[in-house]
Formats: sequence, C-alpha cells, structure tokens
Amino acid sequence: MLKIPRKMSVGLSLTLAVVFMVALLFGAAVMPGLADMLIDTRNAMDAARQIAEKDRISILILAYAVLAVGALADAMLFFLLLRVRGGLVFSARSVALIRGVSWCAIVLGCLFAVLGLYFRMALIVAFAGIFLGLCVRVVKNVIEEAVAIKSEHDLTV
Repeated sequence: MLKIPRKMSVGLSLTLAVVFMVALLFGAAVMPGLADMLIDTRNAMDAARQIAEKDRISILILAYAVLAVGALADAMLFFLLLRVRGGLVFSARSVALIRGVSWCAIVLGCLFAVLGLYFRMALIVAFAGIFLGLCVRVVKNVIEEAVAIKSEHDLTV
C-alpha cells in the first residue's frame, strides 16, 4: 500500500481543505441555479408531488445552511491540521476542534434529513452524515482519553 510521508500527508490534507473551501464558495455562488435545477428535475419526475413555489425558498435556505456548516467544519479541520503539523495533537484545543467537526457532521445530517422531505436521496446523505459524526465523536473520545493520560504522565514526571 502507498505510504505518504507524514509531513507530505499533512500538507496534502491542508491543500485539500483549502480546495474544499473554494468549492464551498463556488457552491454558494451557483446555489440558486443549482437548487432551481434540482427542484425542476424533481417536479418533472413526480407530477403527483410537486414542490411548491413557497418551498423553493426553504430549500435554498437549507442548502445555504449546509454550505455554512460545511465551511465551519472545513475551517475547524484546517486549524486542526495546523495543530497536527505543529505537533500539538494531544491537547484540549485539538479535542475541541474534533468535537466541533463531529457536531458539524451531525448537524449536516439533520439538515439533509429535512431536505429528505423534498428529495428522498437526501435521506441517504443524512444517514451518512450522522454516522460520520458518530465516528468522529468516537475518535474525539479516544484523543480526549489520550490527552488525559498525557496530562497525568506529564504531572508524574
């Protein structure tokens, strides 16, 4: 299996975090047109369950909320990666950043669950987001325990 050196891996991750933020900003710029396209496609496929004109605003608000929470999570990941690069992984601040990312994933899952009222496929993304949030919370708990052990070890030395 391909193994990338640690410094290169962190650098690659930082680059991807910046690219993802640019993609989120691009998504914010094209969101009104994209939302209209998705709604029109859904309406064309299911004439019995049309999305009303008043619901278009709700969908657009949900879409922008998804982008905002995604940007917040991406920013926290970026700062966490900077801490990793600086060797500050096992600290309360890093645990707080991981906790924030986990809550962002759960909130994203909930937002997609609401979007599932309009687009059934969004329910799959909702499930994945909530599961990802759970996985990140488990990692947070492991790192938090490691921080406690490190703190205890530092006090005994």
